[in-house]
Amino acid sequence: MLASPRLVYLLKFAGPALIVVWLVAYMVSDQPAYNSVVRQFKSERDIFITDFLDHDVGGQLDGSSISELCASKTWTPGLMLSCDPQSGGFGQVKDAHLNCIRFAIEAGAELVLPRIIKRDDKNVANTRPKNGGGPYIGEFIDYLFDYEYLNQTLSEHCPQLKLYRSMNELWDVPQVQSARKISLQDVGAKLNGSVIEDMNTLSEQIKSYIDRTEDPETRPFPIRFRSDVISSVFPTAYGNPELAKNFGRLLRPRKDARVLAAIALYNLHKKYQLNLDPKQGFQHSTFPGLHLRTEADATPIFPPFDDQVSTLVELVTNSTAGFAFVATGETEERRRKLSKKAEAVGVTMVYKQDLMLDEPEGRELLEQLTWDQRALVDYEIMLRAGLTVGLSGSIFDWNIALRRNSVPGADGEPPSLATSSPIQHQDRYSILLGSSEKADTLRATVWP
Repeated sequence: MLASPRLVYLLKFAGPALIVVWLVAYMVSDQPAYNSVVRQFKSERDIFITDFLDHDVGGQLDGSSISELCASKTWTPGLMLSCDPQSGGFGQVKDAHLNCIRFAIEAGAELVLPRIIKRDDKNVANTRPKNGGGPYIGEFIDYLFDYEYLNQTLSEHCPQLKLYRSMNELWDVPQVQSARKISLQDVGAKLNGSVIEDMNTLSEQIKSYIDRTEDPETRPFPIRFRSDVISSVFPTAYGNPELAKNFGRLLRPRKDARVLAAIALYNLHKKYQLNLDPKQGFQHSTFPGLHLRTEADATPIFPPFDDQVSTLVELVTNSTAGFAFVATGETEERRRKLSKKAEAVGVTMVYKQDLMLDEPEGRELLEQLTWDQRALVDYEIMLRAGLTVGLSGSIFDWNIALRRNSVPGADGEPPSLATSSPIQHQDRYSILLGSSEKADTLRATVWP
């Protein structure tokens, strides 16, 4: 019996549809195969950006040491911790957030993430602007960091730690609208400067203080304790070495800044024919990255502008690259002054703004970012430089140097330098100059 016309019609379209469904199911189940197919339809630029975003310097975060830390603590139901908002730049805010997260883990408490105080972009030296005369509670963590990545990573590796993006999520819990004060001094932690001397007893000290302050039998449930900003406190050398390498990577710069950094690095790669492969993180033999820290908020912590410029020009005088990337929040006028001095010795200074000249959309997005958000672009590019030079008093530079120090080969032969400045840190990939009194503390406490 011949098939009906309607059946023939259905079969005509059902066959191709089934093939499409099968292909989609196959590629979804086999992610590498799917990615390989998709790459064939992407431009070189888009592939570069994708590889940049998918491959962190030092490889993917290994959360096993974080899981081990969280599993070793005793967690108290109904106990919450919050920390006061932090002002300052990327490095300072990252440090304060990580210290707050670690404090919550040691306490075995849920955590309300700290807010971030946004500086006055018209006067960057004013890091704590007033908000119409009233209290300024700050910006959400997304202002600088990728909250979804943090939440997802902690959910996987430290599920005991419940996160709240802000107190807004607890609007209907009256017991936690007020908070009891807590500090490391309150709990009896012994400090050497700002750094905890004995981590072995810290968890017990915190719990003992909380129970003395608020009787577990009669205190509200839930209950919140509030800490001041905690900076440069936890010694990273304590415990599992893998924790020191991975804990800081819980906080990743927000994605739009990372995309801009990828675009800028691609343009640098094309302009100077660098043969960069973002899947490798960075290649030692590529471009030098320099940090100029002379903006309005840097005085008198860092050397004056002319001194830093002289040092940087001295360093690049014998550079074989012929150019250097400069991370800075300086004005265009002062960037031109540095460039002119470098040109006198045959070296071109390149800034993130230069790498967006042929990117109308990227340039507009970069200009829309605040001063501190633009520093995230510098940070991501500096991580991928061949050799970086920074300042020993800068937590921004210690983040870069110590992150790169965890990459295999960092303990190889360091480059020889023509500089009269004291060297506080030097490995094959990074150099930190100057004689800052903060250098030893930053070296001991920064989670890169």
